Amino acid sequence: MFLDLAIARLSQDFQHILDLSAGKPLKLSEIIHILHGRGINILLILLGLPFCIPIPLPGVSTPFGLIILFIGLRLALRKKPWLPQHLLNYEIPYLTLARLIKVGLAASSRLEKILYPRFLFFNRWKAFNILNGFLIMLNGFLLFLPLPIPFSNTIPAWSIVLLGAGLMEEDGIVIVVSYFVSAAAWGYLIMLYYAGKTGMTFFGY
Repeated sequence: MFLDLAIARLSQDFQHILDLSAGKPLKLSEIIHILHGRGINILLILLGLPFCIPIPLPGVSTPFGLIILFIGLRLALRKKPWLPQHLLNYEIPYLTLARLIKVGLAASSRLEKILYPRFLFFNRWKAFNILNGFLIMLNGFLLFLPLPIPFSNTIPAWSIVLLGAGLMEEDGIVIVVSYFVSAAAWGYLIMLYYAGKTGMTFFGY
């Protein structure tokens, strides 16, 4: 029952956003208002999705990454999720929104196999709330930087999507998986940094 309710709501949330857009751009403030208390977590999923799959959506890396970073910062500080007005006024074009929703609906069909409330303390304990916000902030920072490195956006974006879904449905297992994905993202970049540094030293630079 929990499973069916969770996925039904997630899929319905995505479809609801698309229906209310009525072929027009939507501001972030409108999306948050449409989804009420679930708005921030849905927003994390929606903004992380473009980086997870090879869909060319030019110009979204910096604004989407900045918004995710700011949400994470607020959560890490144990503050109520809040965005500056200029970010709330950011409009997602309808064509971009429709493509994101299409991907979101496809992702929902996969999440239905794993997503339901369990190990609730990962979403309710103060220490984990701070950790969750900190990881969202760190991975948002990676998305904010348009690094010309393969998978430098994809891995942290998956961490954000999984963490957003886990927080929304209070699924501690999915939250923990997002921790490992986040560690893989930063481990990958650190490995590339040291590999590049070693290579430059080897060739005398």
